[in-house]
Amino acid sequence: MDSIEDKLRERLAEKFGGSPQLTDGLAFLGVDSIGMAELTVELEKEFNIQIQDDIVDVETVQELADYIRARGAT
Repeated sequence: MDSIEDKLRERLAEKFGGSPQLTDGLAFLGVDSIGMAELTVELEKEFNIQIQDDIVDVETVQELADYIRARGAT
């Protein structure tokens, strides 16, 4: 089974291109406010979680994976 990090990196690569690393900043990958809003909807569906407004505090791929895990995704 793929880890949250693997699934997230795959999703980011599909949506924003490149080969995202866990230490990469989301802004570095090209994730802007519109991209984050779209990504939020996709992540809520994929991981069956509720994402709150504090998602804007997340800066790196690893922080996003940790955020998803903290909301109960496995």
